[in-house]
Amino acid sequence: MGSAVEAVFRELDEHIASTTRITGMKCSNLCNACCRTTTIEASPIEFIPLAVWLYENKMVDEFLIRLDKSDQTGHCPLFSPEAWKEGKGGCLNYPNRGLVCRLFGFGYRLDRIGLTELVTCKEMKEKIPAAVNKANLLGREKPDTVPIFTNYAMQLYSIDPDLAIQHLPIGKAMRMAIEKLYFNYTSKSNTLSEQNTL
Repeated sequence: MGSAVEAVFRELDEHIASTTRITGMKCSNLCNACCRTTTIEASPIEFIPLAVWLYENKMVDEFLIRLDKSDQTGHCPLFSPEAWKEGKGGCLNYPNRGLVCRLFGFGYRLDRIGLTELVTCKEMKEKIPAAVNKANLLGREKPDTVPIFTNYAMQLYSIDPDLAIQHLPIGKAMRMAIEKLYFNYTSKSNTLSEQNTL
């Protein structure tokens, strides 16, 4: 499942890159304003690659402590105001960020009458208005060429409907992804232990 989600993310990252080459859209250098909000919601399936990474690197217990702390603040467990010092914006595990993190600022949604509109941030609207206007125009004139939230959400839904349909606070979504893989990784670990004792 993790590799299937990663394949969707690779396609999305390429899609966003091709759109931003046309429009000139980009985040301000080391901006992490969107990471600072305490109201981010996501689906658990978005964090299956993160959960896989945590299990493979034996960091689940350490991360669960971060999750417990973030439950109290409402911030994303991956958010760190110190991450910018290493050139990572505000994210401690940028390669394994969720769909919402990848699309916000660069993705599009369909409005009530089915027109494509850009979902971007105040920072970009203020600092690069010409690029935002160009991105809005591209969405209206060539909606088939821009990354639309629902298209990518549906790809994740096709991988695991139960995990994709839920929208939870981001920390709870991460916790559910970790729990989903728990039995998979513990059974693998037990099998390896049994083989080593034979």
